[in-house]
Amino acid sequence: MDEFLRFLWLHGTERASSELLIYAILLLMAIGSVIYSKILVLRDQDGLMAAMVMLLICSSLLLFSALWPNSPLIGVTGKVFPSPWSYGLFQSLCILCVVVSFVFGIVAGTLHSAKDVLQFLTYGISRWPWLILLAMLASLIFNE
Repeated sequence: MDEFLRFLWLHGTERASSELLIYAILLLMAIGSVIYSKILVLRDQDGLMAAMVMLLICSSLLLFSALWPNSPLIGVTGKVFPSPWSYGLFQSLCILCVVVSFVFGIVAGTLHSAKDVLQFLTYGISRWPWLILLAMLASLIFNE
């Protein structure tokens, strides 16, 4: 028991904080931003049009960064999979969800102040904190 406590005290933070924890936080931010902006419920034409334009611009930039010849995001072999672009795809999609939801919230009028924006960004994290704890526990147990 003494060795376990000593090990946990020395290496607990570095084992619990891993990519899985960051992925869980980003996913909760993306889901929370979509829910808080009411993009799936509110049928505001201007907001949906602005969100679609932003989605089109950001997704085309994301695809363009992978298809551009000699792009630094392409792997050393010149392929997209595996490459830095493919490793960062999940994070990019989560940030894309947040940006599109933010644009919809601004145009549709569901985000009014800086307080709304902070609640917008933390809504998913505050609603499902047990997923973050579960990701930390899994990282603590399975991280090498």
